[in-house]
Amino acid sequence: MASQEELNVTTQQTALSSSDNAAPSSPAAKKDAEQPPPNPRVVALNNKRVALEATLADLQSQRSGLVAKTTLPSGLAMPADWSDEQKEKMAHTSANAVIKEHIGLLHRYNEIKDIGQGMMGLIADQRGVRIAEVMDEFGLASKD
Repeated sequence: MASQEELNVTTQQTALSSSDNAAPSSPAAKKDAEQPPPNPRVVALNNKRVALEATLADLQSQRSGLVAKTTLPSGLAMPADWSDEQKEKMAHTSANAVIKEHIGLLHRYNEIKDIGQGMMGLIADQRGVRIAEVMDEFGLASKD
C-alpha cells in the first residue's frame, strides 16, 4: 500500500497538471475559448447585409421624399388629410400614368421614324443612290 505522503504528492501533481489543462475560470476567457474563429464568409455576408440595410434605409427615405413632392394628375397638391398609404398609392398611380404616356409617345415616334426611313429608301431607289446620300441631302446624320 502507498503511504499517506505518497498519496498527497500524487494528488498535488494531478491537481497541478489538471489546472494547466483546465478551461479558464473567467467568463470572458471561457467565451473566447468556446467560440471558434469567425468564418470569413460569414463575416463577409454580415458586412454585405449591413451595407444592404443602409442602402434600403436610404432608398426608403428617397421614396418618402418623392411621395411628398408628388402632385395629383391635375397638378394640385395632395390633400393634407390623406394618409401616407393613400399618398403612396396616388404617387404610384401618377408615376405609372406618366410612364404609360412616355411609352405611347415612344411608339408613335418609332412609327413615324420607320415611315420616314422607308420614304428615304424609296427616294434613294428611285434616284439610284445610297440612303446615306439622301439622308445627307435632308440634313440628317446616320444616327438620327
